[in-house]
This record gives sequence, structure tokens and C-alpha cells, in this order.
Amino acid sequence: MLKDYSIYHTADLANYNKIKDWSVENRKYPTEAEYCLWEFLRSKNVGHKFRRQHIIDDYIVDFVNLHTKLIIEVDGEYHLTEEQKELDKIREEKLTSLGFTTLRFSNEQVLQDTDNVKRIILQTMNKLDHTENQSNATPSLTGEGRGEASLAWAVDAACSGNPGPMEYRGVDLTTKEVVFHFGPIKGTNNIGEFLAIVHAMALMEQRGLKGYTIYTDSVSGQAWVRRMQCKTNLERNPETEKAWELVERAEKWLKTHSFRAPIVKWDTKEWGEIPADFGRK
Repeated sequence: MLKDYSIYHTADLANYNKIKDWSVENRKYPTEAEYCLWEFLRSKNVGHKFRRQHIIDDYIVDFVNLHTKLIIEVDGEYHLTEEQKELDKIREEKLTSLGFTTLRFSNEQVLQDTDNVKRIILQTMNKLDHTENQSNATPSLTGEGRGEASLAWAVDAACSGNPGPMEYRGVDLTTKEVVFHFGPIKGTNNIGEFLAIVHAMALMEQRGLKGYTIYTDSVSGQAWVRRMQCKTNLERNPETEKAWELVERAEKWLKTHSFRAPIVKWDTKEWGEIPADFGRK
């Protein structure tokens, strides 16, 4: 049974806390152009939630939509200097390597050509959203009525009671081998589902695996990962302390690592039980 908590450790928490302080400060004092664009991006017309002054790797981006991985930067005059252009190029190359697309607009474009800026943003989002939907489309059905993917892991949790002894695991859909298994510890099934998804992503990043999809049958687990917060009501006491430690490390991992793998809802009705299921229903 896997007892290694290190997979949830952050790379450089001290550096993250320093960057976070800058991020909070930037949110307090936006430029006129940033404020104008934020009023648009936060509206329901955009279709997806944007975050402002968000930390990705060692950078703070002006605005980002994590669903489509679209970054929007609003540049002041200092971005016109040759030195800053070179720094921006290095920054953009790094963010591109992490799967992000960057749109850059000057302050003047945002304030004086607002409608065109909005149009470009919406067109880019629609294009990226279409690509994302295509990559996350339901896999073809093969084998025993299950959805199969060439590069995919299925994750699941089991818990006897609520709370009770909880464990989770990940299974490779191609080889059917158990990739990781943790527990049992005292917790809840939803916590196990959340930890399983984050454990899978952290292990994929650790092993340098790209292009993998994670399948889960947990709606709550997916939502908690998107929010980077485990919304559990589990009482914290000596019996549940290990579960709480893992939850906090998983949340911290999500906030300090930009690596993400597509998370797809397993269609139990169409494909049968998810391959990582413990078979105790």
C-alpha cells in the first residue's frame, strides 16, 4: 500500500508565497485598461470564468481562463523596450510549453478599440473551446463495452462508511495495470475521489507523461479540482489527520503547479463500471 505523501509537496512554496503577495497587490491597483477589460471578462457574456493576476509557474498573468488555457495580457508602454520585449518572449515561450495560448493587447487597444479586442477574445476562446471539446470527446467503445483511450488512466475511490476506511487507486486503461494505490485511511469517498485525481496528475507530471486523459466517475472530485479546494465537511481529529494532511498537500499542489491533464466524466451507464472500481457495491 502506497504511503508516500511526497507526491503532493510543492516545488518552491517560499517563492510561491512571495509571488502570491505581488498578485494580491496587483489586484488592488489595476490600470484603467485592466479594469475595463476585467469588467468584460467577468461578465456572463464570455461563457467561461476568468481569473485575474493568476500565478502560473513563476509568472503572474493579467487574466487567464483555465478551461481553454487562454492568457490575456494588457501591456503598458514599458513593454515596448527591447529588454522587456525579450523578457516577454521568454515568458511566452515558457507558457506556451505549458499548453497556454497568449493574447497581448496594448492599453490603447483595450481603451480605444474595445469592441475589436472583445471580438478577438471571443473568437479565440471559441476556437480553443472547440479544440478542447474535440480532445475530450467520448472515446470509441471497444472491448467489454468500455470507453478506451490509448493514453488514459481511470481513478476511483472506495470507503466503508462515511467517514470510514478509505482508499483510492489509478488504473492504466491500456495495460489494465494498477498505476498507484493508496490507503486505507479514515476519510470519505469524495475526499478519496479528489485525492485520486490530483495524485494522477502529480504522478503524470513527475514521470513526464504528456497527452494523458484522466477518467473519473465523481462529479464532486472534478469540481473540487477545478476550484483547487476540497469542500469537505469531514471533522478533523486524530483519526482523520492523515486524510486532512493529504487534502492540504493536494490543494497546495494544484495552486503551485500549472500541469493539468484533461479530466473526463466516466459514463457508467454506457461503459459499465470504471476500471479503477474496487468492486464492493
